[in-house]
Amino acid sequence: MIDIRYTQHGNHITSLEISGHAGSAESGKDLVCAAVSGITFGLLNALDELTDVKKMTVGDNLIHVKVDNPTAESDLLLAAGIIQLKTVQQQNQRFIKIKKMEV
Repeated sequence: MIDIRYTQHGNHITSLEISGHAGSAESGKDLVCAAVSGITFGLLNALDELTDVKKMTVGDNLIHVKVDNPTAESDLLLAAGIIQLKTVQQQNQRFIKIKKMEV
């Protein structure tokens, strides 16, 4: 199961964490995992190139983004990424869980 959690403080998205594996197919053939990875790494690249968000950690089985000073740009990119992840989840609910935490 891929576990996606994001934190929203008012109108700002202040963190995103993605962990786990979909397990919908064997390694190398898991299209759910590939979709989530593609969206996530595109989002990380966009945040890195277009914003001042630099607190991004990519590890084995874990991706974490922390936004200390949210901007309109970081909010837009993160919101778009979350919408894309929710779109994948709609067709793959057994393999992806998304939780919004409000502060």
